[in-house]
Amino acid sequence: MAQILILDDEQPLLQSLSLELGRQGHDCLLAETGREAFAILEKNPPDLAILDVQLPDVSGLEVLRRLRRDLPEVPVLIITAYASVDSAVEAMKEGAIDYLEKPLDLEELQLVVTRELKNARLRAEVEAFKWKGRRQREEIQIIGRSPELDKIRTLVDQLATIPFESAAELPTVLIQGETGTGKDLLARFIHYRSPLADHPFVQVNCSGLPRDLIESELFGHEKGSFTGATQRKQGLFEVASGGTIFLDEIGDMPLDMQTKLLNVLESKRARRVGGTQERPVDVRIIAATNAELEESVRRNEFRSDLYYRLKVVNIELPALRDRAGDVPLLIEHFLTDFRRKYRKPDLEPGPEMLEEFSRYRWPGNIRELAHTLERVVLVSDGNILKPAGLEAVAGGARAREASEAGELRFDFDGGDCTMKAVEKHLIEEALRFARGNVSEVARLLGVTRGGLRHRMEKWGIEAP
Repeated sequence: MAQILILDDEQPLLQSLSLELGRQGHDCLLAETGREAFAILEKNPPDLAILDVQLPDVSGLEVLRRLRRDLPEVPVLIITAYASVDSAVEAMKEGAIDYLEKPLDLEELQLVVTRELKNARLRAEVEAFKWKGRRQREEIQIIGRSPELDKIRTLVDQLATIPFESAAELPTVLIQGETGTGKDLLARFIHYRSPLADHPFVQVNCSGLPRDLIESELFGHEKGSFTGATQRKQGLFEVASGGTIFLDEIGDMPLDMQTKLLNVLESKRARRVGGTQERPVDVRIIAATNAELEESVRRNEFRSDLYYRLKVVNIELPALRDRAGDVPLLIEHFLTDFRRKYRKPDLEPGPEMLEEFSRYRWPGNIRELAHTLERVVLVSDGNILKPAGLEAVAGGARAREASEAGELRFDFDGGDCTMKAVEKHLIEEALRFARGNVSEVARLLGVTRGGLRHRMEKWGIEAP
């Protein structure tokens, strides 16, 4: 269970406490003098200490001060005779958690020891959680030296200096960019570089929430508010209180929920499903999308007032093909993780692989690069990584050259140049190019996901 230091100059009391706490499974370290206690502390740091104030050599307060200096996480319980209660109060000021008067009630002592050991474990878990958060904060990086990324890093630094009294006062941020450009990473980067870093960061995938449960997931519900609501539930906005909520794929949020989200943004209050009481909402909102929201607004698929309310701070993440000079940096970044993960410390990218990766267009952006590199690492049979045989490296380059040279031709005599045939063929080719990723196809063709789905249903096209 736990190691407990017991310091008292009364031998019978020492033995009694040792026997009682030993029954609970604790290992007791016994000391009759302060010097003995110091010697024990040098060799066996305890999980909890029980100290008498009046000792024959040094005061128990001296032992307490040593513990507070060297082992501040160890809870200390003071035991004292009635005549020295003032000393016990002084010990509390020095950092003791509680004190008990002699003669001791052993049952009360057991309860206090159990409670304080549990509290100590909880404090250790909280510290571990904070340490993990600090590690995450240090590890999250925006890799690249392109001017666009430099501007984004400068903007994030500016956001971190905005004075505020509550998280809800901070401006909303809208991150736009293609699939795989790292929008979720940037959202975390903004959070961990801000004064909210020690508060929650809650990520919500708006396209993955069931339509009939999205309001409950975001704002919570009361018991009995709908079938299956067997108990009260906090919403994700409540879970993120004091921190940041990241609404990913905001373009896929249904129109009715867009209205409710707008009301929350404006009033900074929300009501649980089935509830009557509005609760304050204290979160900073970051949203992201790979859709063209302005086009969605024109098609009445996204509320214009919500769009302008979200883009108080608007960040456009560049596609990887627009910052090809960052590819070697990204390769080295991911390769560092893969060397450790797969225990291949001597792996190095070969010149042919570097050339291939630099020429490729990366339609899936950084995510595709990371997965492709991991696959190359897995199949490598030596220390020098070889080309991955990427599709469309040469073919894509030839297609671009032909397009730039004005060589794109249509065969009007062949009977296959109707709008239906051309549109259907274009969507099918885009689906093959994007490996069935509908969101990526919508971005490539400059339409919304909903508009693309409508066309696919209209022409009887199914995603591979």
